Amino acid sequence: MSSPHSTTTAAGHTGGPTDAPAADGLLATPRNVVATALALIVAQLAFRAWALSGSWYRFDDANFMSKLMSDGLSADLLFHGFAGHLMPGAFALTAYNFGLDPYAWAYPAVELLVLQAIANLGALVFLCSAFGKRRGILPPLALFLFSSISLPAFLSWGPGITQLPFLAAIFWGSWAHLNYLRTRRFRWALLTILITLAAIAFGEKAMLLFWPYAVLALGWFATGDILTRLRTILGRYLPGVLLYGFVSIGSVIAYLTLGAGSSKASGSSDANGFALVAQRFLLESWAPGAVGGPLRWKWIEGNSAGWAEPGAVVSVLAVGVLALLTFELARTRSIALRAWWLVGGILVIDIALITAIRAGGVGADIALAYRYLTDTIAVTAMALALATLPLRGAVETLTPTRTSPFLDNPRRVAVATAVVAALGLFSSYSYVQGWHDDDNTRRYIDTVRADLAEVEVEEPLPMADGPVPEWMVWGASYPYNQVSRVLRPLSDKMAFPRASTDNLYLVDKDGHIRPALVEPERRSVGAVDPTPSLDKCKLRVRQTPLEVGLDGGVDGAGWWIRVAYVAAAKDAGRMRVTAGDHSYDVDVEPGFRSLYLRTGEGRFDTIGLQSLTPGSKPCLGGIEVGSVVPFGDPISGAEDEG
Repeated sequence: MSSPHSTTTAAGHTGGPTDAPAADGLLATPRNVVATALALIVAQLAFRAWALSGSWYRFDDANFMSKLMSDGLSADLLFHGFAGHLMPGAFALTAYNFGLDPYAWAYPAVELLVLQAIANLGALVFLCSAFGKRRGILPPLALFLFSSISLPAFLSWGPGITQLPFLAAIFWGSWAHLNYLRTRRFRWALLTILITLAAIAFGEKAMLLFWPYAVLALGWFATGDILTRLRTILGRYLPGVLLYGFVSIGSVIAYLTLGAGSSKASGSSDANGFALVAQRFLLESWAPGAVGGPLRWKWIEGNSAGWAEPGAVVSVLAVGVLALLTFELARTRSIALRAWWLVGGILVIDIALITAIRAGGVGADIALAYRYLTDTIAVTAMALALATLPLRGAVETLTPTRTSPFLDNPRRVAVATAVVAALGLFSSYSYVQGWHDDDNTRRYIDTVRADLAEVEVEEPLPMADGPVPEWMVWGASYPYNQVSRVLRPLSDKMAFPRASTDNLYLVDKDGHIRPALVEPERRSVGAVDPTPSLDKCKLRVRQTPLEVGLDGGVDGAGWWIRVAYVAAAKDAGRMRVTAGDHSYDVDVEPGFRSLYLRTGEGRFDTIGLQSLTPGSKPCLGGIEVGSVVPFGDPISGAEDEG
C-alpha cells in the first residue's frame, strides 16, 4: 500500500523520489524488492508444503476416484462433465495419478504445490510488470500469499486441481493482457487466450477471467464516459475484442451445452436467498479473510472442511478496516476506487453462483466455506495494487491528490502488512490443524486395506455393496457413493456378487470388514421349518416351481434375501430363486447352508424356488428379507474402534 507522490505523464510514466533507488533501507533497490518478494514466496510454499504433507484425498476427491475407477477416462467424462463441472484437464491429470497409484498422495501433493508456485510467480510477474519493482508491490503480494482464503481449496485435490489453474491464470493472463493493451500486438492477445483456455480446461469457472480483462481495458486504457470508453477499446483493439468475444461466448455455449446438465445440485435463486448468501459471503467470509481472518473455524461432521467462524467482533472490525482503507484511498488518490470494480464484480458473480447452484441443498452457510472464495483473494490483491499504485503504460492512471498519513508512511504500511500477513498465517495454521485432525477418509481406506492385507484368500471376499459414510461421499452422488466403486482399486480382494453361499461381508462405518447378517424386515410364512433337517423336511425344493409367501411386500433394490436350506450329497446341483422380476441360478451344496441374494428393482411379496437338477431336492428352511448389518469382529481380528 505504497503510493508516494509522483508525476504522471499521458503515457503513464511515473517519476518521483520513490521510483528511483532510495539512499537507504532494506527495500532501497528493485533488486532488493524482488529478493524480498521471492523470500515471501518461498516462505509461503514451505508452509503449504507442510500443510500438504499431512493431507490426503477428501470428500469430492472420493467422487473423482469413484467416477474414474468405475467408468474410466471416457470421452463422456471429459466433454460432458460431472456434478455440474466441465474439467477435462482435471480429470485427465487425476486419471494419470490414479494410473500410477490411486492411493499415493505424493503425486497430487507435488502437483498442487507446483501450481501454487506458478500462481505465486504469476502474481510477482504481474505486479512487477504493472507497477515496477517497487516496495509498493509487496503488500498486495503478501496479502495474496498469506491469506487463508485460498488455503482450503489448495489442500484438497478436487477443488485444488480446478481452482489453482484459475488462480494462476488470473495473474499470468492479466500480465499477457496488459502487454496487449500497452503494445496492441496481437500475439499478446493470443497468449492471453491460450492461458485462459488452459485454465478453463481445468474448470469452467475460469471463464470469469474475462472480467479482469475487461476492467483493466475500460478502466485504465480509455477515457471518458462508459460509452466513450467502449468505443475507444473497440477502435484500438478490435482484433483482440473479436478474439476475446469469440472465445468467451463460445466457452459459455460449450459449457451450457456439454457440462451444465450434469449437475444435481439445487439452488436458492430468490432475492432473500441471494441476500442471505451475500451477508455470509461478504461480512463473515471475504472481509475477515481479506484482513487476516477468520481466526476461528467451525468443523461440521459430514462436511470434511472447516467453515469460517470469525464471530461478530472480527467481522465488524474487518469491515471497518476495509471501509477506512476505502475512505483513505478516495480522499488521497485519484481513480483509486475504480479498482474496486475488479473485486466487486467477482464477488457479485461468486455470490450469484453459490446462491443458484449450492445454497439450495445446504443453505446460506455454504458461503462460509472458503473453497468457493478462492478466486476472490487474487482479484482482491490485484485491486489493492491498482488502488494504491500508478499502472505503468496506462492511458489513465492513479495520482496522489493529497498526503496520506498512512499510505505515504512506509513504516506504517509495513507494520500493517506484517500484521495482516501474521493473522493470515495464524488463520491458515488453525485450519491446517483441524484439517489434519479430520482425516477420516484416509483412516477409512487404510483400515480397509489393513484388514484385507491380513487375510489370505484364494478368491475375492463376497461383499455386500452399500454406501460409504456421508462424510466421504454424499448420497446424492449415487451410484458413485457405493463401496464397490469407491474401493474399486481393491477389487482383486473384494467381489460384490448378487448371490453368495454361506459367506457375506461388508465394510462398516470405520472401514473394518466384518461378517454380514441379514436384519429381517420380512420373513417367510406357511409350511417352512426355520431349522430344516434331512430326516424331517416340511418343504422341499423340486423341479416343479414353488412359491413361498412373505409376511409383507418388499419394494426397491438393495435389500438382501437369506435362504436357509439343508442338502444331502445327492442333492448337489443347481437351483433357481426368483424375487419379483429377478432370478438367480445358484449352486446347491451339501450341508446346512445360507444363501444370500441381493434384490433388484421392483416389488414382490413371494419368493419362487425351483430345482434345475433332476434328483436334487434340498430341504427349505426359513427365508428372511432385510438390510445387512455387521456382526462379530473384523476379519483381521482387530478390535472395533466404533
